[in-house]
Amino acid sequence: MLSENQSVYYFLLFCITSRIILCLIPIFIPKNILFYYGMLLSIISIVFIYLFITGSRLNAFEAGGKTWWHNYRLIHGLLYLCAAIYSFKKDKIASLPLGIDVILGLILFINKRFIK
Repeated sequence: MLSENQSVYYFLLFCITSRIILCLIPIFIPKNILFYYGMLLSIISIVFIYLFITGSRLNAFEAGGKTWWHNYRLIHGLLYLCAAIYSFKKDKIASLPLGIDVILGLILFINKRFIK
């Protein structure tokens, strides 16, 4: 398990960075590729929703043991599903729900780790 400090660095370096990249991709890829990107986003969405419904993976290594974000997985899954639908329609606005997900993730993380 990661320590609390390691968990903070892991979240900011890997989780938020990858979410920002996922958010920017619809802006920069050609519209004809957006449909395929929607498939990727659909898979991510299904995984988030599956983990929420089944209560799976509640002991996350990267969280230092307790998956504090479990109650928010449904929201993340629905935001990714929304982005997938926009991608299937070849609409670059798909980056908007992904951007909301990044901001929501940061707010929840700051609230959990620093405001308590």
